[in-house]
Amino acid sequence: MRFLLDTNVLLWSIFERHKLTPRVRQIIDDDLNELFLSRTSLWEMSAKAATGRLPLVGRSIVFVLEQVERTGLNLLELEDRYILRTETLPQHHGDPFDRILVAQALEEGLTILSADSDIPKYDAPVIWK
Repeated sequence: MRFLLDTNVLLWSIFERHKLTPRVRQIIDDDLNELFLSRTSLWEMSAKAATGRLPLVGRSIVFVLEQVERTGLNLLELEDRYILRTETLPQHHGDPFDRILVAQALEEGLTILSADSDIPKYDAPVIWK
């Protein structure tokens, strides 16, 4: 199967694996699954780190980028079609990073791995529990 990691899932998979649910851990660890990460998540982490809202405990976003490369996650670029898809999404919440993730999942046929309680309000498939 094909999965898109939300920013929280990526960070927990690197720094705090115990926060992942057993099901999500199993999905991430299964080599038969194809895992994707949006470059938008990298942008979100960088923006939060710059304002002090994402402490990386003595590390920078470079460390996260190295981990992404090491694990072989497939990176999704920010394409026009994703941006355009956000126009048609319901206004469940205003987080632009989450709205892009939902648009990417819908456009690419991906299931989102996320602990965010707002993401399941959209039509994209989501797994957490």
